[in-house]
Amino acid sequence: MNDIVEQVRNLRRQQAAIADFGSFALRQSELSRILTEAARVCAESLGVPFCKVCRYRPEHDDLLVVAGYAWRPGVVGHAASRADGTTPQGRVFLTGLPSICYDLRKSYSFDLPPHYAEHGIVSTIGVVIRGDDHPYGVLEIDNDVQTTTTSTT
Repeated sequence: MNDIVEQVRNLRRQQAAIADFGSFALRQSELSRILTEAARVCAESLGVPFCKVCRYRPEHDDLLVVAGYAWRPGVVGHAASRADGTTPQGRVFLTGLPSICYDLRKSYSFDLPPHYAEHGIVSTIGVVIRGDDHPYGVLEIDNDVQTTTTSTT
């Protein structure tokens, strides 16, 4: 019974966070502040240490971290990764499908940007951010602990 009560509390907390974010986004006109707040809300609501928003740059064919939560200086606005299947966010961007990497140290052959190792990132969840004509980029939740599930996607 306590698990159910805790699950309901978590869902209510997450719904309140989403509602607060929606209100914030309606009042805010600066995209960078909206994206940064989205990263914070996602990380805190899910109880993970890191989150980032990567914007696709067609002129470089890469995904630049344009907003984030809890990253050290030098990541947001600077770190980029290829927009191909060799990176977790590149795979999400190319396929348009959500992706979960349960343990990047096992059974994944990604070419990870340096900030993953610098922050001890072990697992990720990524979703594409849709745009009008093409995807804007990727929202990625990053964790410094392995998730309990060991299957791969």
